[in-house]
Amino acid sequence: MTAAEFGVAELLTVDRAAYPGVGNLDRRGDDAALVADGDERLMLQSNRAAVQQIVMSSGVLTPDNSTLAELVGARKALFVITPSVDRLYGRALRAYISSVLERSDSEVFVLNVTETTKNLGSLGVLAAQASDLGLGRDGPMVAVGGGVCSDVTGLCASLYRRGVPHIKVPTTLVGLIDAGIGTKNSVNHNGHKSLLGTFSAPEASLLDASFLATLPDRHLRTGLAEMFKMAVIDDRGLFELLEAHGQGLVRSKFQAPQSVAAEVAKRSAGGMLHELSLNLYEQSRQRKVDFGHTFSPYVETASKHRILHGEAVAIDIAISAEIAASLGLLVADDLEILIRALTNLGLPSYWAGIVVSDMYASLESIRLHRSGSLHLVVPSGIGSCVFLGDDEVSAPLLDACLRRLALRGTAVLE
Repeated sequence: MTAAEFGVAELLTVDRAAYPGVGNLDRRGDDAALVADGDERLMLQSNRAAVQQIVMSSGVLTPDNSTLAELVGARKALFVITPSVDRLYGRALRAYISSVLERSDSEVFVLNVTETTKNLGSLGVLAAQASDLGLGRDGPMVAVGGGVCSDVTGLCASLYRRGVPHIKVPTTLVGLIDAGIGTKNSVNHNGHKSLLGTFSAPEASLLDASFLATLPDRHLRTGLAEMFKMAVIDDRGLFELLEAHGQGLVRSKFQAPQSVAAEVAKRSAGGMLHELSLNLYEQSRQRKVDFGHTFSPYVETASKHRILHGEAVAIDIAISAEIAASLGLLVADDLEILIRALTNLGLPSYWAGIVVSDMYASLESIRLHRSGSLHLVVPSGIGSCVFLGDDEVSAPLLDACLRRLALRGTAVLE
């Protein structure tokens, strides 16, 4: 069948530098352009854009705060929460829906999912609930919860009816500065963390730090680990703020000093958003924000998720810093400052359950995810980083670094 038989006629010239290998186009719509090159080749080029609002507000579930209602609008919505969020905020959310939203047919669904059960089964349960509710193509799924809730909800929204809108309302510190503002959604599969997923930006991320007042200290510290990650790779000022105020922020549940809590959240989230804006769909596999996320998937999985994500990230940061110091990329004084800061924040730097051969073998999955190269991010100072290739990271080097961390007497997860 020729291009003419496809209905491509009156071809217009296209800049070949912009479209290598393709010469002409006929039809251009809002979402795509149909491009033809002679009689035997056509190309449908997508221009679809995604716009994500990031809105900061306080007390988003109180009746006098209309922010969430304005984001949902006059649409039937499925609100997704987990049992812990239901205990803390379920009543307030249901009252908000009945008194503030314009649609009375929206529904709250309690999805019983954890990191251990974040899989295709939980995805199917949520999709079935959306179908039973009669959620249409324009009806949003609204995740009110932590990273697990937003991961499953975002992935389900991207697949249900080939894509419906979703909104993230993070209730954890990790969510406020990382999971709740990103475009990635996933479930675990076949023993691999986040193996199945999509890039699908939420319509909006609604950030409310008042949710942090009910978080356990351990979960606040896991959020600190993601803040610490951003500080080490790109923001020495943030590092110094966390050194000086991190413990106090945990004690106050990030409610005081309010100016400091707002500043560290702003710098962490702003740094993450800046990095995402440079490489939103990961066309480049060298990502600074992968710092702390090379060895941590193994730690989480090997511990059967008894070690929380942020704790695994902290251990990864310590390992990566030791590797950098071993290779002469990080001076000894900065290594000591970094490890001591982790300890003072109540974060671990080592786990005795690590089997070096297994951890090293797990890097093959990381390479596959990063197009065949490790692209290991390591600190070159406080506030700067470099990338290492496969030939620079060996099993003996990894073993030596772990032995040194085990002997430090710093924060350890047994």
